[in-house]
Parts: sequence; C-alpha cells; structure tokens
Amino acid sequence: MPSAVRGETAVTDAGARLDAVGEGLWEALSATTPADHEKDASGAFALLKRSRATAMLIPATLGGGGATAAQAVRFQVALGSLAPSAAIATTMHHYKIAALGRVAASGDERAGAILSGISRDALLIASGGAESTPGRDLRSLGSQAVRDGGGYRLTGLKRPCSLSTSMDMMSLMVELRAPDGSPEGYAQAFVDARAQGLTRSPFWQSPVFLAAESHAVRLTDVRIGADQVFPLVGDAGRRFATDCYLWFQLLISASYLGVASCLADAMPPERRASSRGRREAVAHLRELEGVLVRAADAVDEGAPARDQLNLAVRARDRVEDEIGAVGAALMRAAGGGAFARDGLWTALAGAVNAIAFHPPQRGAREGVGLEELDADVKDRD
Repeated sequence: MPSAVRGETAVTDAGARLDAVGEGLWEALSATTPADHEKDASGAFALLKRSRATAMLIPATLGGGGATAAQAVRFQVALGSLAPSAAIATTMHHYKIAALGRVAASGDERAGAILSGISRDALLIASGGAESTPGRDLRSLGSQAVRDGGGYRLTGLKRPCSLSTSMDMMSLMVELRAPDGSPEGYAQAFVDARAQGLTRSPFWQSPVFLAAESHAVRLTDVRIGADQVFPLVGDAGRRFATDCYLWFQLLISASYLGVASCLADAMPPERRASSRGRREAVAHLRELEGVLVRAADAVDEGAPARDQLNLAVRARDRVEDEIGAVGAALMRAAGGGAFARDGLWTALAGAVNAIAFHPPQRGAREGVGLEELDADVKDRD
C-alpha cells in the first residue's frame, strides 16, 4: 500500500531516514505490506541493493555511503518497521562491513579492495559467525581454511545463515591450518556465493523471520585466494572481534525496535490516535532508540573501544529486557479482534523476544572480542 495512507507511524521521520541512505526507498518498500515482506523479503533485499543502501557503512573513500553509527541505527529501526525480516537479515551484512571498515582504515589494502568491490557492485554479504550456544565465542565455528598452494581450501557448516539465498558473498570466521593440519590462528574469509562446493539446504522452520532466508550453508573444499583471507592476529585481531560485537549489538537491537514499531503500525490507522496503550508503547520504543543512539554516538566520537563495547552491550540488554513488555502492551491495545484477523500480530509479538537468542547471550560472554566487558555486564544473566 502507498506510504501516504499508512497514517501516523511509530518511527519518527522513517521516510527521511530511509531516503537519506537510498533515494526513493521509503515509497518503494511501502508499496508492499509488512505481511507480504514477511512472506518473502527478496524484493526488499533487491530494493536495498538497487538503492545502494547495502553500502551505507562502507567509507565514502571506498565508494560507500559513509554513514555514521547513529545514522545506521536510525536506518535499521525504520527498515524494521516496514520489513522486519529484511532488517534482521541485513544486520548480518552491515555489522561485518562496519568492522572491516576499521581494518581498511588501518591501511590494509586487501580489506579496502574487498569493500570497494562490495560498494561498486552493491553486493549483499551473508555472515557466518558463532552459533548462539552458551560457552561459544566467535572462533568456535567448526570452519577451517587449510593452506593449499597460493590460497586456501575451506570446509565448514553455518546454520542458520541469513541471506543465504540472496547473498552475493559469504563472510565467515575460520580456523587457519597448515597443510599438515597444525593450527595457524584465526581469520576472516570471504567466499563467492557461486563458488563450487558451497551448497544450501533448508533449516529454518519457525514462522518467525521466515523471510530472512536462514538456511544451512555448507562449504566443502571451497577454494579461495589468499587475498580473500584476513588473519586476525594480536591487538588488530582482537579489535576486529570487538568491533564485530559492538556493531552487531547496535544494529540488531535497532532492528528489533523496528520490528516492535511494525507491530505498533499494524494497528488500523483509525485506532492509533485514540489508543493510550499504543501511545505509551511508542514512547517507550523511542526512549529505547535514544539509548541506542547514545551508544552509537560513542562510536562516532571515537570513544575508547572498551567504552564503545560496554555501552553497546548495555544498550542491547536494556532493549532485550524491555521490548517484550512493549510488545505485550501493543497486543492489548490492538485487542483480540486484530489478533484473530491478522496473523502478522502473532508473528511479530513472538519475534520481538528473539533478540535474547543473539550473541553474546547472557551467561556466554567470554572469548575473543569480549575481554573488556565490565564484570557486571559479562556476568549478567
């Protein structure tokens, strides 16, 4: 339906946020209902590529949009309000690109070349990170890259892997091994989605975020060049892992606020203005967004990495603690009739609680990249 008939929306200036990154994106995304986006988000992914929103966090010097962390947070909230699965899935794209941007800024020419290519061709990147299992960190992947001549042979399994159908490239953490099998540390590897030996199979069964394309991706002796592998060593490696975590916290939390905002906007326009419950819920969502934006400001202002990480995780924890109650309040405000007539309510009401499943889960905050978490954040359960 056209954006003009959406009525008052939960996200302030949602159209301006989207169009500032990708011209015409608001109207194009609004032409499809959230319910239809949740059945199939491939159209949303195509629009994000066409508008070059996929390059928003690539530095402008490398052909990207050069968006700030605060702008990216606001963008993901707005995107989630229209296409929830698309926001969740593209978080996996954006956070890895943002972390790689720091590597490029340090003078790594390979990282700069990768990001320039992603920007030039508006590529969409799936991310293979640690599964959401207590006691595991970013390195606990079961994915290996064995040196082989001038490149590597990759073997591993990522499930679920969001964007697995629409991705142009897959980025994943791997354990490096010598030809004799001895360990050589860890690295970030980039694999063409069309590579021989990369296969997909069904995995996701939940009706929540079904459109995020979260299938299983298996790599079997996939050959890649050495220029597609970035060893993570010393302080630079730890900082990359920290950046992955802090960017992920900001963007995934923003996306979930967008999901809750979509739930708020699912209420018929004629009922929104008269619903006190909805007004209070929307005010709460905007307050939580403010917490996220302040954490993002620390990134944009160049605060110490320790401060950036702790602010991002604390902000995520607050969203996680409070968003479920906001969702429940919106369900009450809508009433049983809306629940009975529209399955979107059921899906979104459950979806807002899924933030708890993303790393670093409470009780599992150890490992590379999380060393500088404050004790009360690390031990929170």
